[in-house]
Amino acid sequence: MQAALTLLPEPYYSKVSHLWDLLDRQFGLHYVNVTPFPHFTWQLGESYQEAELLPLLQRFMLCQKPFEVTTQGLAHFPGEAPVLFIEIHNPPALRKLHSALWELLTPLTAEPSLLYSPKTWQPHITLASKDLSWEMLDEVKAFLQAEDLNWRFSADNLAIAFQNAEGKTQVGHIFRFCRGRMENGGELPPPSISA
Repeated sequence: MQAALTLLPEPYYSKVSHLWDLLDRQFGLHYVNVTPFPHFTWQLGESYQEAELLPLLQRFMLCQKPFEVTTQGLAHFPGEAPVLFIEIHNPPALRKLHSALWELLTPLTAEPSLLYSPKTWQPHITLASKDLSWEMLDEVKAFLQAEDLNWRFSADNLAIAFQNAEGKTQVGHIFRFCRGRMENGGELPPPSISA
């Protein structure tokens, strides 16, 4: 799988990492570490045609400005197992940016996930997914009740991530809004990308 995502800035990168650690210690929820860096996802697919995609993203990102992200507490997606997440407010400007990215990326994406299409996309920061059960959900949410999850921060990057042979997600390319491609990523990219 490959994905287009935005890495969280500090201190929110560390806050989410801390929450992941707490949920692992308290409830054994560690599946989320398959993507071991706090982020939210714009699009997901089987693979990208990178040779064509990277120059298009370079031009696209040079024309975009960093934008403000506001979170609004806990929510969950239904399904066989719930997905617990920090909800990101989705105003028209964010939906417009997502639609533009979807149009740019989708023709160069093998098997794009329609859960990330403009009609169904819900921006979010995942806290627990496949190893969270419906029986545990209320207890986990109660455990997190004391946490302040209403945040506001500036998002300034877009990363292309992929799963390596061991199934762990790595960052392959990082772009900065207004600046374009920065560097090849690594397994654990820095939480704040310096200029």
